[in-house]
Amino acid sequence: MRNSQYTREFRDSTIQLVLNSGDSVLKIAKDLNVNPKTIYNWMNEYKKTNQDITG
Repeated sequence: MRNSQYTREFRDSTIQLVLNSGDSVLKIAKDLNVNPKTIYNWMNEYKKTNQDITG
């Protein structure tokens, strides 16, 4: 994995914001000044690593 300019805490809190806020990834990305593709990548990684928890 390459070094990221974003901390694990920032990525985790962004994922939780997407999951719990009801806002779209595009809106959250714009608000946080993060590329939407980056957030989608984080979400995909989250889903893969939490597959057993989420079903």
